[in-house]
Amino acid sequence: MAQFAGVSVRTVSNVVNDQPYVKDETRRLVQNAIAVLGYRPNLIARNLRVGSTHTLALVLPRMTQPYFAELADDLLLAARDRGYAVLIDPTDENDTRKVDDVFASLGMITDGIFVDPTHLPGSVDLASLPVPVVALTSHSSRYGETVDRVAMDDVGGARLATAHLLASGRTRIAAVGLPPAAIAGSTGRLRLAGFLDAHAEAGIDVGPRRLLAVNAWDPTEGYRVMSEALEAKVPIDAVFAFNDYMAMGVIHAVQAHGLRVPEDIAVVGFDDLNFSQHTSPPLSSVSPGQRRIVEAGLDMLIGRIDGSRTGPAEVAVVDAELSVRGSSQQSTGLVE
Repeated sequence: MAQFAGVSVRTVSNVVNDQPYVKDETRRLVQNAIAVLGYRPNLIARNLRVGSTHTLALVLPRMTQPYFAELADDLLLAARDRGYAVLIDPTDENDTRKVDDVFASLGMITDGIFVDPTHLPGSVDLASLPVPVVALTSHSSRYGETVDRVAMDDVGGARLATAHLLASGRTRIAAVGLPPAAIAGSTGRLRLAGFLDAHAEAGIDVGPRRLLAVNAWDPTEGYRVMSEALEAKVPIDAVFAFNDYMAMGVIHAVQAHGLRVPEDIAVVGFDDLNFSQHTSPPLSSVSPGQRRIVEAGLDMLIGRIDGSRTGPAEVAVVDAELSVRGSSQQSTGLVE
């Protein structure tokens, strides 16, 4: 570039960075060389020299869960509006890489990191990273007050879904999504707590046969455990599935067994994913406020980056809402 224009490398740099102390004729020579050679500046290298990359990282479990795909899309768009790019790194306990090295690398090339730590090894110390971190989790037991956190209200959302089903006259509600063993602080346990709270407030006991454990939060497991419950003649008139993905499998199982949704069994999910409006019937679902989570997280992270937020770690919990659709709007039948 410099040789083509017949100037020094420093002069090219001054023109590219729009420095004022360059003669007009020299500036025209360099700009002509840029146009002819199709030069594009290396923005990452430039930003690294001034101590900022205007890039954030998003570390999530592997993105086979639609919730994480939609979260990533929301963050990409919201961050772009604020002048930041986002690098996405799917990382979980099955990752063959050394997770500490992954975070160390991200800390060198980004200004801050969003992370869902649910599936990370317990050895990862988010508070020790060289850039600000926002954890997308409501689990305080793991990180305490050492990092900023923003999260959905898992307990409140589950209570809302269950109370809706109880108010419609359903009293034999199954919960689909328990982990196969008690895992303290897990999302499933929080949603179970909300499910049980709503029953307690209504003065209704929950039979253990209606607490259905799964091996994964996916449609296959939703279909499996619901089919097994129906074939075992477990009395069920409604289902609260701990995510929409499992709820799809639940609806399929109910219909495959000759029953109707919602006439025989009502179904409510959690996450209010885009596809939930297009199931048959459309799925009632808890909306965790995903866009509000993204905006609150960006406020936290960018505030730490630019220095406008200082002091102890902060916690923000976004209220959940319920989108009622065709899968839970009627109350008639009962499976005995």
